[in-house]
Amino acid sequence: MKKNLLWILAALVLLVLFPALPQAIAAVVAAAAVWLSTQPILVGFGLGLIALPHLRRAARPAKTA
Repeated sequence: MKKNLLWILAALVLLVLFPALPQAIAAVVAAAAVWLSTQPILVGFGLGLIALPHLRRAARPAKTA
């Protein structure tokens, strides 16, 4: 509980000291998302990683009782 309060306090201090920080972070995240969306190899690799567990599950034989 005390650790959570310290994190909240640290975030508030950062907001007071650097009021433009949230906008800067949002701009960097948006730029990274745009760049990533223009990289078809990375997008395909990510989709492949997401599909792996589903493919493994489908490749197993069905359990019979």
